[in-house]
Order: sequence, then C-alpha cells, then structure tokens
Amino acid sequence: MCHFLFVASRLTLSEVRSMAPHGITIDLLPPADGPRLRALLPEAQTAVRFLSGKCSCDFFVQRDPAAHREESELRRRWRKLGMNRQAILTATDRHRRSPVRSRAPDVWQREIAAFVAEHLRNAGPTLYLHQFSGDGHVHQPADDAVEFALEQVRQNPVGWLPEGTPVIVVRDRAA
Repeated sequence: MCHFLFVASRLTLSEVRSMAPHGITIDLLPPADGPRLRALLPEAQTAVRFLSGKCSCDFFVQRDPAAHREESELRRRWRKLGMNRQAILTATDRHRRSPVRSRAPDVWQREIAAFVAEHLRNAGPTLYLHQFSGDGHVHQPADDAVEFALEQVRQNPVGWLPEGTPVIVVRDRAA
C-alpha cells in the first residue's frame, strides 16, 4: 500500500496508545504479522502499526492535497513491487484516506522521536520498523535489527529511522 511504521513493545496496546502523539492511530497487527516483529525483539508482547489515516505516509512523505504529486513516486514503487493496475488503484484510494489537515513529515517525526524517548523510559528497548508495503503487512525485513542509542534519535529526530531496517532503540550507553 504505502509507507508503514511498525512498533514492537513490551507494553500493552492501551499503554502504547496512551503515549501516542495526538493524531496517530495505533492498530494491533494481524496475528500473522506480530511474530515477525517479535522475533527481532523476543521480550515484546505487543506489535502495532502507527497510522495517519490508512497508512503511515504522512510521517515520511510530504502530501500534496491539490495535485497529489507524491502519488507518482508511490505508483512507481508499487509497480516495482509487481502490483497490477487494479491493486495500484486500490492502494492509491487507501493512501488518499488521510486526515485533511496533516502535519508536515518533519513535525510528525519530531513527535514520534519524543514518543520514542518517553516509551523507552517506561518500557525499555523497543523495535521500530519503517517499511514500504504493497499490502500494509509486515514483510520479513532484509536485515537483522540494529541498535540505536536514544541519543542518536535525539540528535536526528527527523530521519533517524532508515527505511527497511529494523531498529531497536536502547538507553544511552552512558546512562
């Protein structure tokens, strides 16, 4: 479908939701998807998807509500995934179902970075995965999870999370 932000946490769904920035919907992953994330962070009990509308694109790409310019890049990537025309039309329709007044990606990313810090304080190490997906499901990441100290997130709140690489955020080494 689009860009997605997946999170595996030691906390319950309601605890994760209680810390989420305003405007983010947090959905529990389908039963088949959760184990893929929890395999990378075995102590996690909850696997979720952070959404703005029906996808996480708002967190990573600037929307153009008038001309929909970002959609040409999404269509290119969907074709690269091998999606047929009907699937691309369906994905485009889902992508367009986002809040009318969305924040800029850098604003979202700063708010998510603040969530990462608060979540780490309450729950300990947590797995984050930014993945482009044709169907909104977690696909087996190509890489093993890498560790980032919270300081790395704080130093680069915009762009700290690489696409396709699972990241486990841990406390700073000196802490």
